[in-house]
Amino acid sequence: MRMNRAFRKRASVTGMAGLAVLTVAGITACGDGTSGAGNSTGGTSGDVTISVYVGADTLDAQAQKDLFNKTLIPEFEKQNPGIKVKWSTYASSSEENTSLQTAVTTHQGPDVFEVGTTLVPTVFSTNAFHVLTDADWNAVGGKSKFFAPQLTMSGPSADKDVAIPEYMLPFALVYNKKLFKEAGISSPPTTWTEFVNDAKKLTDAGKDQWGTEIDPADSYDPWKINWGYTRQDGGDFLSHDLKTATLDSQPSVNALTFWFDWITKYHIASPNDVTYKSTDAIKAFENGHVAMLVMQGPTLIPSLNQSAVKSDYAFAPLPTVPYGMSARPTGGVPAQTIVSGQDLAIPNYVTGAKYDAALKWIKFVTDPKQQKEFYDVYGYLPVNQSVYGQYKELQTPLIQSCVDAEKNASPTPFTGAWGNLEVVYAGVTNKIADEIATNSFQEGDIAQLLKVANTQVQASLQN
Repeated sequence: MRMNRAFRKRASVTGMAGLAVLTVAGITACGDGTSGAGNSTGGTSGDVTISVYVGADTLDAQAQKDLFNKTLIPEFEKQNPGIKVKWSTYASSSEENTSLQTAVTTHQGPDVFEVGTTLVPTVFSTNAFHVLTDADWNAVGGKSKFFAPQLTMSGPSADKDVAIPEYMLPFALVYNKKLFKEAGISSPPTTWTEFVNDAKKLTDAGKDQWGTEIDPADSYDPWKINWGYTRQDGGDFLSHDLKTATLDSQPSVNALTFWFDWITKYHIASPNDVTYKSTDAIKAFENGHVAMLVMQGPTLIPSLNQSAVKSDYAFAPLPTVPYGMSARPTGGVPAQTIVSGQDLAIPNYVTGAKYDAALKWIKFVTDPKQQKEFYDVYGYLPVNQSVYGQYKELQTPLIQSCVDAEKNASPTPFTGAWGNLEVVYAGVTNKIADEIATNSFQEGDIAQLLKVANTQVQASLQN
């Protein structure tokens, strides 16, 4: 998924709830070299041609075309005579969903799927993708090639992996150093109590200056932010055995209440934020109206470097201690980021020479040179551990802060029901935002809506 670089930070799962109900109506073929950016197609008789399906970069389509058509594909085909590569794109999670449904239903389509990390459980649940053998892992360079946290989402267990990490997107806190200095704040917060206190110092509503933001209209950010806080508070959205939904647990209610309190109680975020999506929040930060953004990744860097705050921003680890506490409660974990990024998976209908070619492509794009090229064009952090010691551009304090966040990454529960959970959770945050906007929000609404949502998620776990 690569709708734009702000959106690219998301693992593409919204809309995947319907994957279990597969239909052919309205589905279009993919991997034919006709959609998205330009493709390298065909070859002479006897060539093996593989099709690669990736997210479209609608922010800079030309950069993506150049990367694939002028750099990646020519170099790969030079290194691998007899293998040709064509590529196509999807521009939304719904388009990705439709194409994946098509492949599962018709047993044809792309030879390599690029999927968001939290979509991997759904991919696994289809039983339509290759389970990787030791030989497969060796063919792409071995598991030791990759950052270990990313491998926790490759499959439900080490012997049932279906996805290979392509790059990683650890999340952190982005803050405005200039505004911090003006407010007399010497360092970023390490607890959520400090976060609120600092945000109050950074807020001047009369100047449309806010300490932080929320984006409840976004389809991805709300669950991501609040799941992390819930984990820090000792809870989760699902039980450890993945059989019971726990969205209505006290840590979960605490998390969502705290997030909306940024507007309703602490007044550190603008009331206008109730309609915000991620792109709105990022724009407000880049224009200097917001001092802190939470759960942001390195793909934001290219945009920040062209903004009004290009000399004033920095990254730091997110706070890991819940509001009002001096330490995490029993069971709380220092979840600073979800395990996030993009992965590559190969459908079962790809066999023989095509399967071998697909593995060669995956090895190629996860080798150091190509990993650096992804970073140069998009800001995607390499998932290949060796890259960081080879390039000075990846040895800066800014990049190191993101890599450090990856070390405290927490995998989301590995279940095919997670996509549905995200959709349901987005419905809750949208409803609460609407109530706040219309002055109809009442104490207890969050707990009640999460209880209803929990029933919906529980039903999906039992299907």
